[in-house]
Amino acid sequence: MLVTLCRRVLSVERKLLRFYSVNLEHVVSNHSREGGLQQGEDYVVDQSFDVTRLRRDEDKSLRIAILGLPNAGKSTLVNALAGRQICAMSGKAHTTRSKTNVIYSEDDTQLIFIDTPGLVTNRDFNKFKLEPTFKSDIETSLERADVVGVVQDASHPFRRHKIDERVIEALKRTKPGVTSILILNKVDRVKPKKELLKLVDILTGEQNWPNFSDIFMISALKNDGVDDLRAYLLDSAKNRDWDFSPNQITDEPTEKIVERTVKAKFMDALPDELPYILKIKTEHLGVLPDDSMSAIVNINCPTDRISKLVMGPKGARVKHVALAAEQELSNAFRTAVRLKIAINFKDK
Repeated sequence: MLVTLCRRVLSVERKLLRFYSVNLEHVVSNHSREGGLQQGEDYVVDQSFDVTRLRRDEDKSLRIAILGLPNAGKSTLVNALAGRQICAMSGKAHTTRSKTNVIYSEDDTQLIFIDTPGLVTNRDFNKFKLEPTFKSDIETSLERADVVGVVQDASHPFRRHKIDERVIEALKRTKPGVTSILILNKVDRVKPKKELLKLVDILTGEQNWPNFSDIFMISALKNDGVDDLRAYLLDSAKNRDWDFSPNQITDEPTEKIVERTVKAKFMDALPDELPYILKIKTEHLGVLPDDSMSAIVNINCPTDRISKLVMGPKGARVKHVALAAEQELSNAFRTAVRLKIAINFKDK
């Protein structure tokens, strides 16, 4: 068992930029200045692997599928391991709607973290009108993975002592030779700490999953224990060609990262199931002369009443969301981001 408490600052430089521009009205922004590129300019970055890159004998890679129940902290962990906030995060369930590949490259080794949607029941699938990816992406991730990391919320009073049956069934479907590891998250909330040792004994027993190769105790949100987990994965990498170019940080289109980040911030800012019915689309994404990013995101609301709830008093809620999303996107792209949010509605 590895219990980790160290920190490390990562530096992986990359911007994924894609430009689209349309005319929007009623734009709400937390910036007073206007900014944008000339119509027709294109700043699409080629995200494909450089086929001319020579194979090096020392090249290694590892594909890690991250599984767990909703709100276990999977996306937070992937972001911490990659050193960038690529995966959208919120306090509500089902923020991650489909799998996302997040790439971390260090020296001769490339790690591909596959962030998957939380394992859900059929009831939740119907209640939240979840996409088919909630089921199909789990299978795709397991098929590709060299390592399966099971994230267990160690602080949850009712779920922490039992690995959910859906997780167990997924582990049983892994290919021969695939390693599984237990990742106890949110251990900073568990007191006294000796309870963690009891928890490990239970979760690795016959009633749960006795086949874990290693156990890690971490706090993904506080970045405690993340460095040792990353080091373990780097050491476990296999000699083979890289899947992605050295500078690539994800295979997701940039506009999708923007949309998911904005959606996640609305999930934290709006009550109940309201954020799940919003339609969010990036209408503009470009680069300003100072190398910062400019984005306009369109929010389609089903009614005028809902659009007013989304706006908040005097537009305060949407301005707060824009600022929070800007900060997270700036971390992801390592450059300043200027974000404007347009609220539209169409009465039924």
